[in-house]
Amino acid sequence: MLKMVKLSILMPTYNDASSICETLNSIIKQTYSNWELIIIDDGSTDNTKEVIEEFVTKNKVSKKVKYIYQENQDQLKALINGMQYIKGKYVYILHSDDLFYDKDTVSNAINYLEENSQVDAIIGDLTIIDENSNITGVQKTLDYINKDSTIATQLLWLGRNLYIDFSFCKTEVFKKEVYNNYLLWNRSFWLNITENKANMLNVKKLNFCFSRYRIHSNNYANNELGKLCLINGELRTATRLMRFYNIPLYKIQYIIFRIFINLKLFKYYKPIYQNKETKNKKEIVEFIINKRYQDNYKKYEFLSSLINFYKNYTHRTINFEHIYNGKDKIYLGNDLRIFNRQMIDKKLPDLYYKMFKEMDKGFDEIEVSEKNKQKVKELLEFLCIYPYVKIRSSKNEKKDS
Repeated sequence: MLKMVKLSILMPTYNDASSICETLNSIIKQTYSNWELIIIDDGSTDNTKEVIEEFVTKNKVSKKVKYIYQENQDQLKALINGMQYIKGKYVYILHSDDLFYDKDTVSNAINYLEENSQVDAIIGDLTIIDENSNITGVQKTLDYINKDSTIATQLLWLGRNLYIDFSFCKTEVFKKEVYNNYLLWNRSFWLNITENKANMLNVKKLNFCFSRYRIHSNNYANNELGKLCLINGELRTATRLMRFYNIPLYKIQYIIFRIFINLKLFKYYKPIYQNKETKNKKEIVEFIINKRYQDNYKKYEFLSSLINFYKNYTHRTINFEHIYNGKDKIYLGNDLRIFNRQMIDKKLPDLYYKMFKEMDKGFDEIEVSEKNKQKVKELLEFLCIYPYVKIRSSKNEKKDS
């Protein structure tokens, strides 16, 4: 019999007082008992805290459950804040309105991981439930194919996640790769993008459901803010991958790919691609945005300026110190909800409006003082124009050195 290693369950929650008890029940009913639950309350305004406290007391699990409250910062920040309390060998993210599929879910997952130590993470299918927890269908996860062609396909799939972000993952992998890929920069957890290459984690897709995933009218993608957050991560993924892949006849290949998916033939699909930088970046970026917004994207300054940047990309240098007041926040991928809310309300920091104007004109270099180089890199990456802008030291610093 395998040793019962610990599983850390991270649970971000926001105003889920009506559903969280059902989720908690799906945890304490597991046949696998060596788990800890870290609940991160992202500023709930309902009685979520009281509901959790009552459940914990009633079921005598206070030693296994840790509750953390934070001001509303969004889900990714909540998960980062919860990371420091992880003690388990493996990690799973369970949203507070979803459920483990059945009482043996954790046992099956941990047994597989312990018997296959070379695997970084495992994924599976999702059973879909409605507001009343009625099963409405199954979301099949695509076969996980760890090949270079899969990464090229991720670019062809508009930067959208080919798989899912629900996984049982090694803690060491979660704290390094998943943290950077997903929690920090809002990209797919399984896709590593570094300065010089893109590669995939060693993930296995198992043929059983992990969770009961709740879909209802208030889901993330069904409102203006959520839709902007989705496109932000998709564009960041696609624009970074364009550094390493060129897909000829992109729109035609996209249609062919969709046919393969609809016929459930993904494992047989392979795009035609080249391992070199994309040439027609503007056309691909515009195509990705149009797929979600058609012409309605023009009311969002960031999306319009991003298209203009690639359309008007030219040899031109701007100076960061001339547009940065030293105080405006430099956003990361996990700040996308704050950024998008401010963009909707026309209340972004001045730095971003100034950057939009420069992006509209196009440029390929930015001068910056040594102390602000990391900020500029983060700014460019957030705005989906990294690494196509060269970062170089300001002329004044060169003269002084």
